[in-house]
Amino acid sequence: MTSSLARLVAIWLWSAGPALAFDAVPLGGIVPDEVFFRAATCGAAPGQACQIAPVRWPARAVTVAMLPSTVESSLILRMLLSVTLDYAIAQINGAGSGLSLRRIAGPEADIRLTLTDVPEGGPVAAVPGVSAAGTMGVGYASLWWNEAQQITDASILISNQIAPGDIVSVVLEEVFQTTGPLFDIDGPAYEAVSILSQTSNATITIAGQDARLLRWLYPPQPLEAP
Repeated sequence: MTSSLARLVAIWLWSAGPALAFDAVPLGGIVPDEVFFRAATCGAAPGQACQIAPVRWPARAVTVAMLPSTVESSLILRMLLSVTLDYAIAQINGAGSGLSLRRIAGPEADIRLTLTDVPEGGPVAAVPGVSAAGTMGVGYASLWWNEAQQITDASILISNQIAPGDIVSVVLEEVFQTTGPLFDIDGPAYEAVSILSQTSNATITIAGQDARLLRWLYPPQPLEAP
């Protein structure tokens, strides 16, 4: 973490609850890709202006780590989180974009996930490299980026009170949003369709418009000529 970060944003993922960092973007039905991409990355409702400029990782190889935690939790929960983090990385890497996530062991990772005992609805303190100030959901991601809209750092907090049935969707959404899609989507048409659905934790894959969004943010690298 550097001290010259120009912008800081925190994203909260609530299970069927309100979005507090940014309002979720309402979509009345399945929309064309361009409309979906703008809603997810810049907060633009159909026909409206962007709330922010889209942000991206400048490098195409980004590291991810699950950090040790002294928070009280069961061995099963820690194992589930570790396996689920690997699954989330595989889902994102399998989307066919030019972005590649690689898990490492260590706090120097670009994206860091750890457990917290802050209860859902409790306050999260501003701690450099760990979290921005805000209100905890079942998951809580913080991103930092510079004036060029390049993401420089990200962290994810997962509540030790998370329901086991929500872990896969929550971790996948948090990791997905640390790649740049900062805004949830509010609309029943996207429940069980997009990982960004504000009102559902039913999606457990990166497919369809979510995968195309990732490829739009990070176009696949052209194959080198033999």
